Amino acid sequence: MRKDLIETNLEARVIDREGDQDFFIETFWYPTNFELDIPYMSRIQFPMPKAILVRTTPANRWVTIHVLSDTDLFSSFVNFELDLTDKKLVILKEDGYIRIFTKDIT
Repeated sequence: MRKDLIETNLEARVIDREGDQDFFIETFWYPTNFELDIPYMSRIQFPMPKAILVRTTPANRWVTIHVLSDTDLFSSFVNFELDLTDKKLVILKEDGYIRIFTKDIT
């Protein structure tokens, strides 16, 4: 697990892809909230995803996050990129939902 990039209290299955790594994190159909640090927007909610796939590369600190409705990449119904320069991605299971947010590491 890329502990320099990702922190989670869920199990993450690592998939190696020719030097890059994907982290498959099952969300068990819990509502998943991507919390934003934007003045005019607080969060984006994904009602019932099966899993989250975080794609990483050793070349930089950019990650691509796929929200999946099933267990394969073709079931991705949304994806977005995050620049984790000076940040860490946090994915936490709380009581009845999943939180996704970034935190400063400086």
